[in-house]
Amino acid sequence: MGIKGRRKRLRARELRTDAEDAQCDARRAVGRPCGDADGDEEAVVMAGGPLRPRTDAHGLSCMKKTDFFNMQDMDYLDRIAEEHANRRTSHIRKRGREVDVDAAMAQTEELLQHHYGSEDAIQALLNRPSRAEAKEKEEGLLERRRSVGKGPRFGHPLIGIDSHVVQGLEAEGFYRMTTIQQRVVPYALQGYDLLGQAKTGSGKTLAFCVPLLHATLSLVHRRPSATYSLLLAPTKELCVQTHDVLRSICQHIPNEVAAFSVQLITGGTKVTEERRLLVAGASIVVGTPGRVHDHVQHCTHWDLGRLRFLVLDEADRMLADGFQKDLDAIVQRLPQSRQTFLFSATNSKSVRDLARLSLSRTPLFIATTGTAPSLVQTEARDGRTDAVAKAPVELPPYSSYADPLSDDEADASRESSATPHRTEGDAEPIPSTLRQFCHVTPVDKRLICLYVFVKRVARTSKAMVFCSTVASTTFHFQMMGSVGFHNEVMMLHGHMKHRQRVTAFSVFNEWKTGVLFCTDVAARGLDIPDVEWILQYDPPLDPTEYIHRIGRTARAGNVGNALLFLAPEEVGFVRYLSKFGITLEKYPMPQRLPAIQMKLEHVLQLDPIVAKSAVSAYRAHVGAYQNHLLRETFSIRRLNLAELAQSFALTSAPGVSLPKNAEEGKRQEYVKGKLRSLNRRRHEAKKYYEAQKTKLHWTPDGQFVGAVPPKF
Repeated sequence: MGIKGRRKRLRARELRTDAEDAQCDARRAVGRPCGDADGDEEAVVMAGGPLRPRTDAHGLSCMKKTDFFNMQDMDYLDRIAEEHANRRTSHIRKRGREVDVDAAMAQTEELLQHHYGSEDAIQALLNRPSRAEAKEKEEGLLERRRSVGKGPRFGHPLIGIDSHVVQGLEAEGFYRMTTIQQRVVPYALQGYDLLGQAKTGSGKTLAFCVPLLHATLSLVHRRPSATYSLLLAPTKELCVQTHDVLRSICQHIPNEVAAFSVQLITGGTKVTEERRLLVAGASIVVGTPGRVHDHVQHCTHWDLGRLRFLVLDEADRMLADGFQKDLDAIVQRLPQSRQTFLFSATNSKSVRDLARLSLSRTPLFIATTGTAPSLVQTEARDGRTDAVAKAPVELPPYSSYADPLSDDEADASRESSATPHRTEGDAEPIPSTLRQFCHVTPVDKRLICLYVFVKRVARTSKAMVFCSTVASTTFHFQMMGSVGFHNEVMMLHGHMKHRQRVTAFSVFNEWKTGVLFCTDVAARGLDIPDVEWILQYDPPLDPTEYIHRIGRTARAGNVGNALLFLAPEEVGFVRYLSKFGITLEKYPMPQRLPAIQMKLEHVLQLDPIVAKSAVSAYRAHVGAYQNHLLRETFSIRRLNLAELAQSFALTSAPGVSLPKNAEEGKRQEYVKGKLRSLNRRRHEAKKYYEAQKTKLHWTPDGQFVGAVPPKF
């Protein structure tokens, strides 16, 4: 019951009380007591109907206390009657509302058809893509996918991929393999453990998805409730993207052939619901290490004993984000007879360390460069080097699969063979269609330069702006939205809720123009279509992240541009990149920047939320700057903090804690190193104790030989 209903009932009760008081006063005026009742007076209404309460010889009521309280509690009786009436008519009112909505929609549709002759005009009015535009977009996507692969067809008989998987790939526009797919898929189908490296946008996702689907089709009928493939990725967005690729291919495989499911485990839903789906049967599971570790630890009925494939996408990022403990716990629950695939755009030492922990056999290293795979030198857990990897073993070169081309493809092949060019297998890790720019600007002009860049590209193209911290991402998103770009900007970072991140990622995929402010959570593996510009507003804290950031554009042969903002004190980073063959051009920024610093500062005066974000972003930026790996190039002591505050539209620099001198900074780093060492030793001691505590603790003669719990 609403407020109006309660007020109405209260007024009715007050009116009854006033009437009873007036009647009692009238009886007293004629000399009669208020309790007497004549035969012509109204009977008392009770729950059973109109009755007169029985009285004894003294005139006292003989009714039960229960009946008396029910009669007096008019509020209770009124509430019961109203609930009963609502219960009887609620479905009628609901049906009436639905009818009204349907009638309004029909009337709106009739008016639109009357004023606009075609369906496309109506969709344009509602700001929706027309059928022709949607069909054209889908055909363009399929055409781009057809033009990416230059290798053999997926259905080549010597490769041996299942025909139903090939049909699903061709229905999605994947006809031919890229270099990494051509080299990985045959070895994966032969049962090897693989460590793959390829540049961004080269097709690594299909390189491990195709073997998984091929094997799952032949295994799922044995036990439908078991999990046969487990894919781990460091970010939720990358998991969603991989899940969508698998689902899009599986939808073309009929259920009569194999009825299996692909389950996404990244959070955002109830844990009990995810566990119910895992127990019911999920043939392929895609998730983040933290969430999967939670289910592995607590979902005892999840069948992992038949697992055949473990895939770690962006493996080096998992180690950098601190997923090592989760990965160790997951790997311990998996069978040793599995195949393990590790993929990354960079081949760092941490990836090889992860290979030692996650690969049960000697893995093969496959890259787009070179002519043959190589064995990965791994170390056993006791520190001894694998004897197989010690010996210099030369493996046979990659197989070439001759494939008859169509007439158009044959002409294109003859034209390309007539002119000498570098093959993709020997290509550099950065696409040749990517132009890289650099702009050196004073620290206090960074925000104005960002405004000029956003104004130039926001309404004409699609861009991504990378910031070093979550606070910096939030502030610049709010600031650009406050100065007129609220419909053209969006943000994405790791502190957003799961549903917000997935929604932002899917919406930005649909945008044709706009700017996405993001952290490095969007720097790995994401395939966002039509991104023309990448702006690294804050230099990456890890130099290897530079390659991953610019890999979001110029994908699959498309043209892209990358821009890096640097301060005059940070120009040494350009020389550092030149050591890796990266050449940067000068960006054509206007000579005279608009005088909008006062307007930007005025935004903070008008909006306290943006002002608070500016202070948080400034402090977070200073803290991240101190932890940069290139301390000689990015030194916080060479920056003018007052000018840095102006780049956050602040009139004065907020207080931050900085080491007084180099010795204090070294002392702080020494303390941090000691703490990390203690934490690592504590983790190793606990792990050793957990492994030893199940062994025999006492010998027959009474001597203790068991493991003693570690003391901290």
